Amino acid sequence: DRQAMLALFRRYRFDAVVHTAAALSLSIRARPALAADVNLGGTVNLLEAARETGLRRFIFASSTTVCYPIFHRPQSGPIKEDFAFHSVSERPGSLYAASKLGGEFFVQHYADQFRMSVAILRYSAVLGLWAGPNNSVPGRLMKALLGEAARGEPVRLTDPLLLWAQGEDFIDARDVARANVAALDAPSLPGRVYTIASGRMATVTDFVAAAQGLRPDLSFEPPVPVTTGFAGFAYPRSVPFDVSRARDELGFEAMHDLISSLRAAMPFVQP
Repeated sequence: DRQAMLALFRRYRFDAVVHTAAALSLSIRARPALAADVNLGGTVNLLEAARETGLRRFIFASSTTVCYPIFHRPQSGPIKEDFAFHSVSERPGSLYAASKLGGEFFVQHYADQFRMSVAILRYSAVLGLWAGPNNSVPGRLMKALLGEAARGEPVRLTDPLLLWAQGEDFIDARDVARANVAALDAPSLPGRVYTIASGRMATVTDFVAAAQGLRPDLSFEPPVPVTTGFAGFAYPRSVPFDVSRARDELGFEAMHDLISSLRAAMPFVQP
């Protein structure tokens, strides 16, 4: 509710907001209206409250899925924030991505129109587990690799959402938190849009090798080959993201590799 949000901002006199709340793809597939009601509508409500109270800085959590439709054509190098795309034939491939791209446009408009200081952080596929509900695709992949191994059973990846051709660029949840702090503390945000990724490609084989580094007894049944990208996106990818803008303007670089991410997730996996 917009008025309730405004009252909350005024009561606690917030200095800045990191807006990470969103309905994820799996939830949206079951209830499509969540993309508009929660992801887009919730963002606009927060922007209005920020505008009315003169918030110092607004951080918006977006997603690198906004650029996935361009993967069908060859890329000459790492993918930059201001990537070229065709607005019709390369439109967002999911309602989640569409809601994030729409949110980006609203945030940029508020920055232009009302001189708000904003940062749009496009997280790549986030690796992390916690004790509460977690239906993210990367989280499900981590549970599949570590949970079955803990039971002494061969790992069988049969869900096509957990398999991908070529590579994918992942980011640890702890690095995401560090990026948010960096965006809050940066003296200026000239680029406004920042890709928060590792800048490295990882294959299914890389994930299995990392899991075996933690559980040497893990056995893995070769999956059925797929031709799609990560999380069932239509096109696989061959290049990572360009992370130089986040490094140069936010002072942010990813610290954690796959083994580190899986090790941190192990306490939250139930055999």
